[in-house]
Amino acid sequence: MSTGYRTLWLSDIHLGTRSSRAEELLHFLEETAADRIYLVGDVVDLQSMKSRPLFADTHMRVVSELISLASRGTEVIYIPGNHDFEFRSIAGRDICGIPVLLEACHVTPGGKRLLVTHGDVLDECIRMGTNLEKFGAAAYFVVRQLDETLNRLRRCLGQDYFPLSALVKEKMRGAQEYIQRFEAIAAEYAAGRGYDGIVCGHIHRPAIRTINGTLYANDGDWVEHGTALAENSDGQLGILGWQSDTVIESVVSAA
Repeated sequence: MSTGYRTLWLSDIHLGTRSSRAEELLHFLEETAADRIYLVGDVVDLQSMKSRPLFADTHMRVVSELISLASRGTEVIYIPGNHDFEFRSIAGRDICGIPVLLEACHVTPGGKRLLVTHGDVLDECIRMGTNLEKFGAAAYFVVRQLDETLNRLRRCLGQDYFPLSALVKEKMRGAQEYIQRFEAIAAEYAAGRGYDGIVCGHIHRPAIRTINGTLYANDGDWVEHGTALAENSDGQLGILGWQSDTVIESVVSAA
């Protein structure tokens, strides 16, 4: 099939929560196409739904669209994360034609092997539990609640999403230290297992960079950033964003 991209990676959609930007993702999927789509965890936030059940029509439409894409020939692969870990119990089986895997090995056109995993497997190596990080986590939770309320109001007024929580996180030293540590350990983890790089989600921070000779790529999220990682036919990687009803490619890097 003729498509715009060879591969797309999507994660941290958090369907089942008020903060999920499901409608924007639907528009994004309408404007992009790929031979293969990796769903890299936290697609449905089963953890939040246990205490606060919510599944809007747009959330169901995202699920339906992904199933429809799989039925029309797009290879869709689902790798559960920490918020939808229950699906890990059926790894090796399919859900409506979509295989469920614990992790995957993606091979680029140039022959490089990239480990695809949600990223929560690294948590025990990263969390140091400092007071700065604990304060940052508590403050960030409050900001996320404000972000959700603010952007619900902006949607009602027909305005674009305002990345309040993402902007605040950029200014929090504890959050920045955690992100930098995550990226370094993720690259080291992939290299230690013989991979040329890693693609993950989990920390809601889109990025493409090389760390000590190992490629680190994070597809971001559909809560704060509204981004995906894309690979073109030549193996170049880029971060795609959805902004003002348009797909924007913000970073390009050779894989």
